[in-house]
Amino acid sequence: MRISSALSTLLLGAVIALPARAPAQVSISVNLGPEVSIFAYSQPHYGDWRTSYRLWTPVTIYDFNGHYYRKSRKGARAVVVYTRNGEYFLPPQDRGWIGFDKRYNYKRQPDDRDRGRAKDKGPDDGRGRGRGRGKP
Repeated sequence: MRISSALSTLLLGAVIALPARAPAQVSISVNLGPEVSIFAYSQPHYGDWRTSYRLWTPVTIYDFNGHYYRKSRKGARAVVVYTRNGEYFLPPQDRGWIGFDKRYNYKRQPDDRDRGRAKDKGPDDGRGRGRGRGKP
């Protein structure tokens, strides 16, 4: 009886140790970092582009499946936007702006898809232009 109970215990342990049947599907995720929100250019929030553009920094972000990230990956589309005070925003749409800022890569400027996804700044959004609290 000792041998049969020892064999039973050994057999039970072997059955438990066998791997369960797993599905063949494998999910691989790529860490692109946090998603970046982009805003439409707004003169009240970012200033007149003719005088304020020097305060803006052109940066390249990457559109992947309709979302924007700071890191690139295969299949992502590069888009150059501006950043100021931690916010990312599209360049102005005025015709005079094209070619005005020599730092900007106009070959990677936003297209209609980007303009459609950009968020509008409401009157109370953001920090404004840094000229105090404004009128009550």
